[in-house]
Amino acid sequence: MITADGADQDEVTVALRGSSEFFVKTINPSKLPKKLTAQNADLVLVDLQGLEAEEVQILTSVRAQAPIVPLIVMSSELPPDAMRQLFKFNVQDWLNKPVTADQLMMSVMASVRKIKVKKNRVHAIVSSVGGAGATTTAINMADLVATKFFRKSANVALFDLDFSTGNCGYVLNMVNRFNLGSVIETPQRIDTEFIRTIQQRHKRGFYLYSFKRPEMSTDLNGYELVLRLLDAVSLEHGQTFLDLPYYETEWKEDVLAAVNTCTLLTELNLPSIKHTIDMIERIRRLRGESFPVRVIVNKRVPSLFGQRISKRKLRELFDGVPFFFLPLEPNLIGEAVDRGMLPSEISSRNTFIRSLTKYLKTIELTSETIL
Repeated sequence: MITADGADQDEVTVALRGSSEFFVKTINPSKLPKKLTAQNADLVLVDLQGLEAEEVQILTSVRAQAPIVPLIVMSSELPPDAMRQLFKFNVQDWLNKPVTADQLMMSVMASVRKIKVKKNRVHAIVSSVGGAGATTTAINMADLVATKFFRKSANVALFDLDFSTGNCGYVLNMVNRFNLGSVIETPQRIDTEFIRTIQQRHKRGFYLYSFKRPEMSTDLNGYELVLRLLDAVSLEHGQTFLDLPYYETEWKEDVLAAVNTCTLLTELNLPSIKHTIDMIERIRRLRGESFPVRVIVNKRVPSLFGQRISKRKLRELFDGVPFFFLPLEPNLIGEAVDRGMLPSEISSRNTFIRSLTKYLKTIELTSETIL
């Protein structure tokens, strides 16, 4: 936050400083070259009296130090020429003083939302048929990205969208007893504070949202509640993995239309593969040919004499969609599930984790990913 001489609105900005949502750092205009960089600010707020030479110099310095960081400017009423000059600095929002605390908070929240929507990534892991292994895969993808894929601690969430069983919570021995039914009549209550109240954090560092609430699929307000939950969770976390069930729900198409990547889980048999092809066609209708959808053929058993369905045949059937294999590891996965642990906690060098790590290196995470 940068304040020009004579422009301080302390009674307004105090709300921003006191919010638990943000860390606010105040910089003296004279210290801009040393204190402001594109790396140490997600948003710049500049409080000006007008737009004279001194204020123009402040904005010039801001853009020299942080050319693409979102910029909000507060000032008194400006003439048309000054407004044109102001927006040459690529201002995200301009607030005409006097500004209320609510106006300032709304502007900041809107800007932060745009930042997060652009930066945060959401990955759908979808079972083509029941029992294909999407839950196990989604859990381990969240674990690997949280622990191995970033130079600094990653903010990763796993959101279980199978409300009929809430199985992610059971597999991890983290059953969430919160009653989502208590807010189903008032889904507008879903916000950041609510999300932080219901989230659970696994000891490996990722956050879990998993609830056994079968009534969610049939309640009249279930659709709005789920989409509001998804919106709030994806804004809260840099990487969100969704465990999406094979059966149809009211919100399934909305999820597929909004995610950044999609992984389809299938098995090496023709009925499962046919369901996978149907899902590929559905996603292509929704997102177009260029959308990154991939297939994992799960529970593969090595064979000296080749598979019943060859790789060549799979390439033909999947029509250019990349596909990958995960090995069948019944003893390892079974032990992990029974003990409420992750396979990597039992054996860090098992073939399942190695294969899944290799797969994760192919999907679109962020520029900070270590490949």
